[in-house]
Amino acid sequence: MDKLHRCLIAGAAIVALSGCSAKQSQQLGMRSNTVTKVSQQMSNLELCETYLYGRSTTQTHFAIASEWNRRGLSRKYCEETINQLYISAWASWLVANKDKKTTEDATKPVPLPATNL
Repeated sequence: MDKLHRCLIAGAAIVALSGCSAKQSQQLGMRSNTVTKVSQQMSNLELCETYLYGRSTTQTHFAIASEWNRRGLSRKYCEETINQLYISAWASWLVANKDKKTTEDATKPVPLPATNL
C-alpha cells in the first residue's frame, strides 16, 4: 500500500508540473540554476532566459547576444516560448518529429531486386 501511495503522489506531481509553463516553474525556483553550456548548445528557451530574463550563465553576454542574433530570436518569440505549457510544447515536439519521420521515409531509396545476367 505504501508503494501505491508513492506512485500516486509521483503521478500527481508529474501531471501538475506538465501543466506548468517555464515561467511558472522559474517562479517556483525550479529553473534557477546556472546554465553552464556554451551558447551554441543552449536551447532557445535557455537563450531567452539568460539574454532577456537574467538567468545566470557561465558565458559572456556577448556570446549569448551573438547566438541570439544568429538564430534570429525575438522578444515576442521568447514571451510565447516561456509562457507555453510543458505539455503543449511536448505535443508540438511529437507532431514535428512524426512529420519529420514521414518525410524521411518517403525519401529513402528503394533497392532494386538483383538480376542474374
